[in-house]
Amino acid sequence: MALIYDVVDVQELTGFVRGVQLERERNVFQLSRFLPNENIDDIEYRVVKGGINDQDVASIRAWDTESPIGSRQGISRLMGELPPISKKIRLGEEERLRRRSLDRGGDVQQIADAIYADADNMARAVAARIELLRGEALYTGALNINENGVIQTVNFGRSGTHSVTLTGADLWSAYSTSDPVKNLLTWQQTYVDTNGVKPAICVISTTALNHLLLNDKIRTIASSISGAPSILSEMTLNTVLSAYGLPPLWVYDTKVRIAGTATRVIPADKVIFVPPAGEPLGRTFIGTTAESLELAGANQMSQDDLSGMVAVVEKTFDPVATWTKAAVVALPVMVNPDLTFVADVY
Repeated sequence: MALIYDVVDVQELTGFVRGVQLERERNVFQLSRFLPNENIDDIEYRVVKGGINDQDVASIRAWDTESPIGSRQGISRLMGELPPISKKIRLGEEERLRRRSLDRGGDVQQIADAIYADADNMARAVAARIELLRGEALYTGALNINENGVIQTVNFGRSGTHSVTLTGADLWSAYSTSDPVKNLLTWQQTYVDTNGVKPAICVISTTALNHLLLNDKIRTIASSISGAPSILSEMTLNTVLSAYGLPPLWVYDTKVRIAGTATRVIPADKVIFVPPAGEPLGRTFIGTTAESLELAGANQMSQDDLSGMVAVVEKTFDPVATWTKAAVVALPVMVNPDLTFVADVY
């Protein structure tokens, strides 16, 4: 199987799949807002854990004495490899001939159109796998990869006090006995005690949100604010939470397909606190693929564009087939895992 360059401009095709990734992260795979992409020209990441923004307070000193010396923050260094993530799809003999029969004068254009359509689908599949990794990092505080011979475990070290599981009468599905506002206030206080700042957003599923809307204690609080609503709205719920100084809810129900089955990126029973913008939770490192090195070696890609998702077109001759592949090396890494707090609520 060999790379080919005569059907589509592979540099344009790579720009296309990177645009697809950006569009998906803007509109569907939105966990990138918490673990944003950072391109690196490497296949390894090296970060300092615990490097929070604020130093310890400065000291008052006497005139003509030396200033106290600050220390570099970060208690340990985290490093590892970025795994390759890729998917390809085949345009075979029969499909190519059928496309040609639709427009006998435009065989090359028909193939080019098929390649772009396949590149779109492959880029979406690769972006979906990255989103799954982000979700796993956020709700487990770790990554456990055991896939196609790749075994990799990364424990980001989230404190045990930042993960809780409700049981029995405290479950949010127990509408008459649970007290979600009390739960959220307790968890928020733990978060503040650890980090010195409040969480900015509470990530929640529609199912967990509906449990809140049906909760007896929340409905009682809402009635004291705006009368006794027959149906509690999401807006009124957020008003209740705001009155207690709790963060707004952000509903996230994104699913991806795994072996043909729609699968949630974050399980529906998880509620996650995430930090304000600017607090260094972590990043999704995007490295350099072997495919991009091949393209650069063939003068099909600039050295400045090596890191990031890449698309290539390959060809076989027995049988004749054209393959379109999207590939990336990527991994989300949390450098301050205690800037998250996760609860299993029902």
